[in-house]
Amino acid sequence: MLNRPAITLSIFSALVLSSCASFKGGLSGLVSNQPAATDIASLKKQVDTHPAKYAWLVTEAEIEYDDGSSDITANLAIRNRKDSVIWASANKMIEAVRILMNTDSATILNRLQKNYSVLTMPDLDKTLGLSGLSFNSMQNLLLAIPPFGINDNSHFSRLKDVYRIENQNSMFKEVIMMDKSALRMLQYRYEKNIREFVVINYNNFKQVGDQYLPNNIDVEIHTPDKIHITLNVSGYSLPKNVDAPFKIPASYTKAQ
Repeated sequence: MLNRPAITLSIFSALVLSSCASFKGGLSGLVSNQPAATDIASLKKQVDTHPAKYAWLVTEAEIEYDDGSSDITANLAIRNRKDSVIWASANKMIEAVRILMNTDSATILNRLQKNYSVLTMPDLDKTLGLSGLSFNSMQNLLLAIPPFGINDNSHFSRLKDVYRIENQNSMFKEVIMMDKSALRMLQYRYEKNIREFVVINYNNFKQVGDQYLPNNIDVEIHTPDKIHITLNVSGYSLPKNVDAPFKIPASYTKAQ
């Protein structure tokens, strides 16, 4: 059976899965020539007209995982095909985990235990502490885009260089801090209650093509047990096409 660190680390390997963060290194906004949004409708329109632009996005990074009892660091490769596939491989000297996520499930190969596991979207909800996840919302989290979009009924306010969006329904509350120039999240907070919540901070953005992507993603999951995950990106590329090899070896057994 895949243990919790293996499952959670695998999922955030694919996703890469308090105070407001800030851009570093003299970031010039992609949309600084646009007037500042004045309400939630104008902000939503600006965000919708500046989507992520890629066919494939390849990411090389180091991932750190700590749940209080397990402390793991691994090298990570992610191959992300827009709207259809996220492939990832985590390595510690040798490949430890490979994952393939599509629009309805994730399959995880545990190379060390020589078994595999298939997780549905409800399984991912439970593991990551977020309700109502879809494949697109997971891709959005990788790119610092609001995972569930911007709700028309959200409360909108504007600080100096940041938009604050707050949305609440019967299931959860979310608070988004968004850079007003790049229209990407600096912080995302998702809260079911005071003991169960997720906080993601995005830092040190880098221009890749005609968009900005975070070089650092810091995640805290409280379910209520605390899991801390940090993704430090060493490089991004935007190839037109790339292989995403994935095959379950005949000798592997299905984890129970």
